[in-house]
Amino acid sequence: MIRSLFYKEWLKTRWTWLAAVALGVAEVLYLFLRVENGMERLGAKTYMLRVLYDNPPLIYYRMLLYVPVLIALCVGVTQYLPEVSNRRIRLTLHLPASNTRLILGMALYGVVMVTLANLLLFGLFVARNVSLFPAEITRPVLQSVAPWFVAAYPAYSFVAMVALEPHRWQQLIYALVGWFVLSPLVVCGEAVGSYARTIVPLAVMAVASFPLLLFSSYRFSKGL
Repeated sequence: MIRSLFYKEWLKTRWTWLAAVALGVAEVLYLFLRVENGMERLGAKTYMLRVLYDNPPLIYYRMLLYVPVLIALCVGVTQYLPEVSNRRIRLTLHLPASNTRLILGMALYGVVMVTLANLLLFGLFVARNVSLFPAEITRPVLQSVAPWFVAAYPAYSFVAMVALEPHRWQQLIYALVGWFVLSPLVVCGEAVGSYARTIVPLAVMAVASFPLLLFSSYRFSKGL
């Protein structure tokens, strides 16, 4: 059942996911192309000093800010919106399995795809960063960008919640709550490592939003 559900979800989202990930990879490569160009113009030592001590500092990774969230939004929108708008999801919810299991299966697929995208982009970012910067810069930079990748998970969760919610005014409430959950995660600090101490509670807050998806699916299946 889960394998078939995953395959169905893959058919819906594969091209959007592949295109979004390809654009994300291109963004990371372009980001470090600019870094290398800056190092050639200013010298590697001057460039690193600007990253560490300029006021405001040179935040060379700023253009990565919204990339993980946008990929998660692409997955969520293409996965849920067509089925909900055409009422096709009711066919899924009438399969010989509990609605909770089916919705969890769909959500698990989305989480897997978001995680694969995060691992690819974060791994590429780490590899390029390590090749150009010492650990004194790489470590706090990774602490700064980590919340941006964590933000992809509540972004996906709230897109699914809004899509499955049958009433417009509650969709608006979910969207507003999602904005407040995402806002502390998608922030570009004034210095590298600015959010090192808050990444764990922010991650816990992001994970805590997932059970609400089941409430929306229950309301949708009951037509409330």
